[in-house]
Amino acid sequence: HGLNDTISELNTPILSRKVTSKGPVIIGKNVWIGERACILPNVTIGDGAIIAANAVVTKDVPPYYVVGGCPAKVLKIIEK
Repeated sequence: HGLNDTISELNTPILSRKVTSKGPVIIGKNVWIGERACILPNVTIGDGAIIAANAVVTKDVPPYYVVGGCPAKVLKIIEK
């Protein structure tokens, strides 16, 4: 398998698949989420936060914080 490969069962229609949830993801107002970012269950993203592309967010992100990396770390705090 190469990079970015996804394996899924193609014989089951999407609407018939069982959907499971391991916890909520709460996203505040005016949040920017970069492409391919992954936000894990039970995480809250505060208002005005920015999540960098490809970030893996494992913990809550306070309002107006910029995070990135794997796992995501604080890159900057936005002054209001």
